[in-house]
Amino acid sequence: MKKKLKSPWFWLVVALLLCFISMIGTSCMQTNWGKTDVDVLTGTLSEIAGMIRENNEAYDKDIQITFTEDSTYSFSFMTLIPSNATADNPVPAIVCSHGAFNTKEMQLSSYLELARRGFVVATIDMSGHGYSDNAIDSFTGGSMGMVAAVEYVMSLPCVDESQVGITGHSMGNQAAFGTLQQLNVEGSTQRISAWVGGGGTRVVVNMTPEYMKDLLWTISIAKYDETDTELFESYNILTNDYGKEMVTWTYPEFSDDAVVEGQWYTPDGPIDSPAPGEKLPVKQGFCMYSPHITHPQFHFSSIGTEIVVNGFYNAYGTPSGAEYISSDNQVWQFAVAFELIGLIGFFMMLFPLVSLLSRTRLFANVVRKETTAETLPALKNPREWITLVVTCVILIAFSFVTYYKLFPKGDRYLDASVYAGGIVSNGIGLWSLVCGVFVVIVIIVVFAVKWLLYRKSAQKLVNPFAPAAMSSVSQFLLTVVFAFSVVIIMFIPVYIARYVFAADFRICSFVIYAPTLDSIPLAILKYAPLWFAFYIPNAIMNANTRYRDVPNWLTTTICAVVNCAAVVIFEYIQYSKVLNEGHLWHPECSMAGIVGFAVIPCLFYAAYSARYIYNRTRNAWAAGMINGTVMCCVTLFSTWYSTDFLLNF
Repeated sequence: MKKKLKSPWFWLVVALLLCFISMIGTSCMQTNWGKTDVDVLTGTLSEIAGMIRENNEAYDKDIQITFTEDSTYSFSFMTLIPSNATADNPVPAIVCSHGAFNTKEMQLSSYLELARRGFVVATIDMSGHGYSDNAIDSFTGGSMGMVAAVEYVMSLPCVDESQVGITGHSMGNQAAFGTLQQLNVEGSTQRISAWVGGGGTRVVVNMTPEYMKDLLWTISIAKYDETDTELFESYNILTNDYGKEMVTWTYPEFSDDAVVEGQWYTPDGPIDSPAPGEKLPVKQGFCMYSPHITHPQFHFSSIGTEIVVNGFYNAYGTPSGAEYISSDNQVWQFAVAFELIGLIGFFMMLFPLVSLLSRTRLFANVVRKETTAETLPALKNPREWITLVVTCVILIAFSFVTYYKLFPKGDRYLDASVYAGGIVSNGIGLWSLVCGVFVVIVIIVVFAVKWLLYRKSAQKLVNPFAPAAMSSVSQFLLTVVFAFSVVIIMFIPVYIARYVFAADFRICSFVIYAPTLDSIPLAILKYAPLWFAFYIPNAIMNANTRYRDVPNWLTTTICAVVNCAAVVIFEYIQYSKVLNEGHLWHPECSMAGIVGFAVIPCLFYAAYSARYIYNRTRNAWAAGMINGTVMCCVTLFSTWYSTDFLLNF
């Protein structure tokens, strides 16, 4: 048994099993164990318009096409049609939109829970995200593509086109508002009748009486929302002027000292909420929630999901042919568990793949000559542990300061003609580049300090860049091929998940997704060098942090802690301010805080993967390139693009 546990083949099989369990489990949850038909549609707007016309003719509908038809760019969305929705029993439909730097699967909690309650649901890849091209926004009137999805579902025979609602999270609210601007106008015959606004609601300042007419509008402005707290003082939204003014847009005579959370306000005044599963007796109303959650928790918490479900139950009641399911009866967490299993399997694959590929004849020369343990220093030597402690403190301090100073400036300092207009990719990329350069400087300075400390000693110092020494150009090029081969194989299950099971591997906003093939060269050529600039020096530093009198696991853990400590400290300060005082420590770093929850595990993991790769190959280039490529892909393929850099993830 011990021999089996040491076999890389065994662990590769385990990793692949985890990935396939994830795919199958996620698919079962999305289809409600076969009770919901799930279909992913990816095509041009002209093709979608053609399907709408076909449905109009076949089912005697008259859905107008308000978006501009185009036969060049792609738009992608997923539909979920429960068994109760048929041509003989048309039901309400909901269109969902995710937040920035993500994909349609981000809205899993909403679309899964709505579909299992009998609603037809569509969830879109917004323009510039997932498999939807950036140009889609301009063709759909600033709705990020949502208008096209709305009009498509309206044309379906199983949908009552007079009962179509929309919901969005963060930037998804921008897509929803763009849809209201297109459809909820005077003379429109296909108005949106319900909207549930999720976290990040800054677009509501542009609401007009025209858009709100006959609209049942639920809004969530979370108490600790990283974006709304600066715009609406969301910490006190129920009692401040912002919250009370929103109520007056629907109920002009409102003059109470506080908004009642969960209360429906109509043009004629407040009314009681309907009985569970029943719909409101009015066509126009407004309801506000102030849940004690953060921005990303709206799409990743039972509280946010309850708000979505209750909002559409109140608007439409229980869909015909479906049974009422209480809003607190939720199963999406099981789907998340399956997705997390796949995420673990994905990152686990790196270790056996490195071991197996490095043993092949093709990549045998990637493995460098091993450094003997005798050349390693002893940590119990004061000159070593004091130097290590000081180095760790300096690295953490520098990473901490540069994280909040550079992240919001990525778009400013990275040339827009080369790099995408996405704060996440550019913010992390710039920070990685600067930190990588600093690590190289620190390596040189530490070596110089040690030379001074040991100049009268018999201790022989090893060149700190020895872990990256290459015997030839061919060995370096082979290392590059080796690194990319590992990453390519790791992504094979990701593509299977995407194309066969309509699933991905994720936890909350941290996602592994399969990009379109034509986008991969752009990622490698434009962005990977920024990540290499950090992860290669980081791997060299990691290889130098080894001692003959300290276990390998302990020094690796030290590297892991140093890698992520700066972001952990930032998160602690940033969110302590939000939770205790109602405002961010650095308002311009709201996205840095949200992204930080994904950055921390990546950096922690990178220390262990770098050490493992180095132990197998004695090649810091291999360790840095593999880590850099993986982390670059993880960051980029879910970001938002506004230039020619169209990575569709």
